[in-house]
Amino acid sequence: MKVLSINEKSYEELKLPEIIYKYRHWNDPFHKTIMTNREVYFAKPSSFTDPFDCKIPIRYDLLSDVDIYNHYLFVSKEKYENWSRQRHRAFAREWARKSLIKDSDFVNKQQKKEFDEYNECSGILSLTENISNLDMWKCYSDDHKGFAVGFDPLIMFKYLGCGGRKVIYYDELPIVYPRPKHSFEAQLYLQNFSKLRIWEFEEEYRAIKFNPNPMSDNERIIKIPAYAYKEIIFGAKMDESVKDDFRKSIPFELENVPIKQARFNNDKIEID
Repeated sequence: MKVLSINEKSYEELKLPEIIYKYRHWNDPFHKTIMTNREVYFAKPSSFTDPFDCKIPIRYDLLSDVDIYNHYLFVSKEKYENWSRQRHRAFAREWARKSLIKDSDFVNKQQKKEFDEYNECSGILSLTENISNLDMWKCYSDDHKGFAVGFDPLIMFKYLGCGGRKVIYYDELPIVYPRPKHSFEAQLYLQNFSKLRIWEFEEEYRAIKFNPNPMSDNERIIKIPAYAYKEIIFGAKMDESVKDDFRKSIPFELENVPIKQARFNNDKIEID
């Protein structure tokens, strides 16, 4: 399994919706920048509400003796490319024999170290395909008093230049194995795009940014081109004075983006 970059072929494979949305609060200055500055923020995984989100541990404890040998053989070939086959095998046998992989304290420390490094080097932009989602308006748009922005996903993901696709929801989170049993790409895919079914209401799509070195806050902010913006939606409870303030804050390059209104219709949301 691979985190795909967005291109013409992968667009068909991923079956992206026509528009993807970001729900926001207008009374939060940080949230406003998606409109005023055309900025999105790739958040650290540690900032998520879901305690398991992006935190699926790599299961060293489930490796067999053969798996452990293959793990160290892989490590040897990765670190010492010029070694002979015999030397790689000797390295793998030695480290498999004295490995602490079956020591739970060592594994826990290793898992924490790996997550801390991953947390500093990765960023996630969460989006959704459903603009009429009552729970999303309530949870992520100030209980219907905020707004949402719709983007063209093909334009957005191409411009961001990073992998993106739909989150998969599970009754039980999938197992993630160390390399080479799972490739680095498979590990990233499973950790970044797997969530428990309790979060299925979010209908989430994600864009992933990954750097080999820790990212600063400024590096997590990406400016989106105006032509990626498809529509703006006011929440059903947004005050008229807030709408006026919102309209005055729209930059000139987004003035032609359609503005729509969310309204309650019994237990549903309709968009005018």
